[in-house]
Amino acid sequence: MIVTVLRTSCAASRSLLLHRTNGIVSLHPPQNLSAYSRSFHATPIVLKKKSSKHDKQQAAAVEEDEGDEDDAPKKKGKSKGMLVAELTPASKSKVSPEARAECTQASTKMRNNVEWYRNQMAGLENRAQGRVSPAILDSVRVHIGAGEEEAIVKLMEVATVGVKEGTVLVVTVFDEHNLKAVEKAIYAANIPQVVPQKIDSRTIRIPMPKPTVEGKESFIKEGSKEAENTKKKIRAVREASAKILTKMGFDKWSPELKEMQKLTDDAIEDVDKILQHLKSV
Repeated sequence: MIVTVLRTSCAASRSLLLHRTNGIVSLHPPQNLSAYSRSFHATPIVLKKKSSKHDKQQAAAVEEDEGDEDDAPKKKGKSKGMLVAELTPASKSKVSPEARAECTQASTKMRNNVEWYRNQMAGLENRAQGRVSPAILDSVRVHIGAGEEEAIVKLMEVATVGVKEGTVLVVTVFDEHNLKAVEKAIYAANIPQVVPQKIDSRTIRIPMPKPTVEGKESFIKEGSKEAENTKKKIRAVREASAKILTKMGFDKWSPELKEMQKLTDDAIEDVDKILQHLKSV
């Protein structure tokens, strides 16, 4: 109907405008008035239909959102139930009192191994940075005496260690009879770039060269080797404690065994961090 109006001749259009301006809604011939009236009323009907479609879309979106809100508490409740029942971490699980003592003892042994490794790497770090200190010889163990009286002691128990000119270690034994044993122990320690030189009956001199690229690589290699040895010691502690807990009636899925594994993982992670720090020096 609207297309018919638009295609009306220019004269008819002017007649239409004239009649509407004068307040008379009629066209020539007058009998077409009802047709044109329907054409004018058709436009609101079309607009109303479009508006209704838009409103339905909005209403559907609102209903969908409300449906999601109704379902949300159910999903949340289900997820929460899974977390409590199935995903409880071992660190938050209740460990029985009889097993707690074993876990504490195992943790102490593991931490002692970690601290020993940390001290060893501190000496390597000093050397990698060109700093000379008596701690370089901390790993030296001296065999003194013979037969049943033989004993293994730390170097600091039979000698003093000092630094001369910032680049030379000077070892002075308390008893000159132990000089040979001390010299042998320093060689046996296999410390990179440490070559003892006998000065007199009580003194050993150890020049420490400035670190080179090759020297730093040897420090990292030594640190990596000690890291693996330390991890083996930590795992050995876990295995021994796990056997004890198993004899006490705890299986491998119990909170007690999970707690033991967590202590092991934490200790090994600390060893890896110490080694990574040495590599970054």
